[in-house]
Amino acid sequence: EINKMKKKSIILIIFFLIVAYIFSAMYSFHQVHKSIYYNNKQISKIYIEWIEVRKNFKDFFNANLLNQMSNNKEFEGLGGLEILVTGFASKFMDMFIDTYINPEGLSLLIEETDKKSEIPEPNFLTLVGGISIMKFNSFNTFYVNLETNDEIIPIFFKRFGTKWKVVEIEFPEDIFNEIQ
Repeated sequence: EINKMKKKSIILIIFFLIVAYIFSAMYSFHQVHKSIYYNNKQISKIYIEWIEVRKNFKDFFNANLLNQMSNNKEFEGLGGLEILVTGFASKFMDMFIDTYINPEGLSLLIEETDKKSEIPEPNFLTLVGGISIMKFNSFNTFYVNLETNDEIIPIFFKRFGTKWKVVEIEFPEDIFNEIQ
């Protein structure tokens, strides 16, 4: 009788931990949704790991910038200056990213976008429905795919204790073509 109670207790505890684990991910994703919908900088400071997001933006843009410049015929004739121009452009991008990839920059982007009406209002259904678009990579990471303009932009979350935070936004490779 006592062994059955112990087994039931252990199963119940494991079940509770699994539910708490999944709910913590759903809740954090929902909080990011709320921070965007309501343009709430305080929530975005809690649920977006801005230092890591900036670092990942810099890595992405610098790698693509180097690729774009090395494949650009106009820069071939510069010889050694090509490295200097690439370095200067990279530093400029770093300053740009430091200036705009933060809660205030996100807030400004949200205010300026005409897509805000397409974002559903956060409610209990969006909280629960979030699980349907979450894809777990591991015990500590998951991502959701943001679909916009026929493109898919994965947003990666990482677990920090019981909270999950956005750590990376993976932009399409052709984003530089769209900017030019």
